Amino acid sequence: MRKIALLAALPLLLGSVAAEAGYLWYEDFNAGFPPTGWTVIDNTGNGAWQLNTFFGYANWTGGDGTCAMVDSDGYGMVNLDTELISMSFVVPSGATVEFDTNYMTYTGADYADTDISIDGGSNWINLLSWHGAADEQGTFMGLPGAHASASISAYAGETAQIRFHYYNANWEWYWQVDNVGVTPEPASLLLLGLGGLLLRRR
Repeated sequence: MRKIALLAALPLLLGSVAAEAGYLWYEDFNAGFPPTGWTVIDNTGNGAWQLNTFFGYANWTGGDGTCAMVDSDGYGMVNLDTELISMSFVVPSGATVEFDTNYMTYTGADYADTDISIDGGSNWINLLSWHGAADEQGTFMGLPGAHASASISAYAGETAQIRFHYYNANWEWYWQVDNVGVTPEPASLLLLGLGGLLLRRR
């Protein structure tokens, strides 16, 4: 997909210096891991988020290239609690966080939570929580994956981070995440487009 550049002033308004077309910011996990500004935390010391290629698996989210993955089965019979945390950004009005995913559980004990923090990671507010077979996303070890989204419009104007938290996992299956992005409301998208036009005219 074609990348677009923004005016230097736009990060003050939108919290991003570059975005996939139609997004405030966008991460496809194809240029190193963890991405610049992102953080991986291993709370148990038993295993953490990696690229899917670390485990020798394909990307089953439906995205291109590599994706972020935590494979409980691959780490064996140990307790996993790991966090993948985005860089900070300013939440625009009417924003939504979106991503492609594939989540499978074995015993149903593990949790796959998507959270937001507006205080630098001291506290987290849950946006999506998957737990048990009824919440599985996509196809087991194959395509198609699934697309997930959650509104973060309630936090407009706040400096935020998004967290993918996989925990209470002991010899479960896996969670894959790809193409994470924040979409602003149409007025903000127009501003992104105008910024790109102004930049190209300089």
